Amino acid sequence: MSGGAKAFDVLLAGYFGFGNLGDELLAEAAVKNLSSCGIPPERISILSNRPSESLANFGISSFDRWKITDIARALDMSRSMLFAGGGLFQDTTSVRSCVYYWGLIWTARLKSVPVAAVGQSVGPLAGSFSKLLTKDALKKCKYIAVRDDASAEVASAMNIACEVMPDPVMSIEIPENEGGEDVLVNIRPVAGGGYDAARAVLDAVRVLDADGAKLLCVAMSKEDARLMEKLRESRSLPECEIVTPRNAGEFFGIARRARAAIGMRLHFGILSMLSGLDVVLAPYDPKVSSFARAWELKLLKIENIAENFDIIKLLTKSKFGDKRNFEKIRLLVFRQFETALDRMLGECDE
Repeated sequence: MSGGAKAFDVLLAGYFGFGNLGDELLAEAAVKNLSSCGIPPERISILSNRPSESLANFGISSFDRWKITDIARALDMSRSMLFAGGGLFQDTTSVRSCVYYWGLIWTARLKSVPVAAVGQSVGPLAGSFSKLLTKDALKKCKYIAVRDDASAEVASAMNIACEVMPDPVMSIEIPENEGGEDVLVNIRPVAGGGYDAARAVLDAVRVLDADGAKLLCVAMSKEDARLMEKLRESRSLPECEIVTPRNAGEFFGIARRARAAIGMRLHFGILSMLSGLDVVLAPYDPKVSSFARAWELKLLKIENIAENFDIIKLLTKSKFGDKRNFEKIRLLVFRQFETALDRMLGECDE
């Protein structure tokens, strides 16, 4: 499918180069799926917070996402721009995320570069300005596929057509895993109501620790690691090792030691499920709730923590062995990338 006078067929956009494992895996999944669609790595580029790291990690040309000259040059050299997954249009912490990605899409369209988005979460959007920016930006996309039903409902309320697809990270190949005895734990920093989700995980972890579970804390970012270290120092979190995997391979290596996982981040839950672990998640965000419901995973109650006791007790007795077949999921993810490319590059060829 690759071709044309421009250097790149696809420019990837997202929250890349910030050291968040989930977002880095979204970039990895995008390169893999685009390659399967006939776009080789040398025809793919990416906007990144740390261009040199993205070049080293993914083997694709990288541009600084904060430099206007780099963004303009990347768009001039690219036939299309693909938002490759993540919760980009949300105002949980501030409206800045919506402003940035709205501006990016507007710049692309001013340069006649078609845009599509796959594997997206849309929302939460509390502010009217955030909703306005999001609606205006998404209406300029040639194709949109969201990763959960909650996002589809938000898009529908904006009269934006979209498909629902699995999170692209679920297309990553899984090594054989026989499991171990550890219980993996993830707690992330969040604003607002997320405090209750973190408290629910901490309460559950203390019960697991009292029952003799061997805990292993998994940080999906430096921010996670700092928070869990602080919680451990204050004794809010039981004494345990804290590890920060840098890629999927390292996470799967950690999962070999485990039988179960309890935590907050979406991609912590996805990677744990892919590894065959018994998974319990704390719904700090609608995307986590939607994912858990879709895969029939257990969710902690955050309004009434006392109701979690039965779930936690089940986790203390859980055994490794939930081996699911994800081949169909990989195909669904591939089809969405294929459709997005067809909508974008088809316009370029007209």
